[in-house]
Amino acid sequence: MEPHPLATYTTRLIEEHGVPFVLDVENSIKVHKPLLTGSDSPASYYIRPPSGMSAEAFIEWFESIPGYRDFKLTLVPILGLDTFHQPLISADDFARKHFHDNQLRIVRVVGKSNSAIEAMTAFVEALKLPFDAKHFPQHKDFSVSRYRTAEMGGATEVKLLYKPADYNALMKVERLVSVHLDEFNLGQEIGASRHSTRTQPPELILISVNNIPTGVAFLQALVESLPIATPEEVVEATERAQSSSTHSQTDTTSSHARFSQPEVPTLLLPPEELKKKVLASLAEVLKVGNFANGVGIKVVHGGTTIEIKFPRSIGALWLTTTYRESQHIKQVANFCMGVRTDPVLREGWLAVYHYDSSAGKLHIRASDADSDPPSGWKSIPR
Repeated sequence: MEPHPLATYTTRLIEEHGVPFVLDVENSIKVHKPLLTGSDSPASYYIRPPSGMSAEAFIEWFESIPGYRDFKLTLVPILGLDTFHQPLISADDFARKHFHDNQLRIVRVVGKSNSAIEAMTAFVEALKLPFDAKHFPQHKDFSVSRYRTAEMGGATEVKLLYKPADYNALMKVERLVSVHLDEFNLGQEIGASRHSTRTQPPELILISVNNIPTGVAFLQALVESLPIATPEEVVEATERAQSSSTHSQTDTTSSHARFSQPEVPTLLLPPEELKKKVLASLAEVLKVGNFANGVGIKVVHGGTTIEIKFPRSIGALWLTTTYRESQHIKQVANFCMGVRTDPVLREGWLAVYHYDSSAGKLHIRASDADSDPPSGWKSIPR
């Protein structure tokens, strides 16, 4: 059987430009179960092109592959994730690390036909990377306490004893490993977890449920790169982990610095500048998200207010407008969540609104986080 055209070309892409990051929306929703609102989006993938390659250049590369039209895919450059998918940034560590910037131009991939699914499967398959001890999170802190192969029955499973014997730190390392697997495009093949109770050993558990060759090879290489833990070492680590449930402030600080999820540096803005930046970002999201089709959206009063003009409703004999408070404010609240995914705009403000029924205008402002809404205004739920 001939390999998919994407396989060879993707290998060249990696060699010439580096590895792109791919967010599989359906898998992320399935694994992390974020609270999504609004209508579902047909987009099944987001791609962040390799460093130094623009979204437009990536699309041009993709469309130059022989047989591209047969893939039945549509690739569109956009700023950040679609509004509907913004909650993924809070739920999925991989999405938060690589797709948090709503000013970053990425590629949305649309396509649900069999040809499209086959093409994207081939693309992701070609992006899978082999095990590399230098990049595996906290590699030197593990030893192998159990290795069950497919030949022994069931899924390929690796249990790694966490030698620092700290349950809290292990929880953070588990998240780092999950992101690492997604970065190596193995997130759908290998699941990372740990024991659910602290009466059990401090172990990281990696399972390749479907025993796909690339995932099995990754786990085998991981096992071969580490020492084997003795039963006595497992018992000792378990006892130490159970007895060290309380830590000094120094230990806690050191552990946090070593194991916490990398954070994007946060810039603190003056209050007035912060509120203007919030409204500018929210206005853009409202426009891109096709908020209440047919309305006019603009920022007025020196950048301090978003004004949305709702048309009159013919069905109501021109006595009311198409504005529906519960529906539209719920949508605005969801868009505000998208604005907060920008680390600079995460805290320090709340959104308030006022509707002028005589003019058919909805006004939205950003207030200080600890302030009450002005008279006649209401808070937008956070």
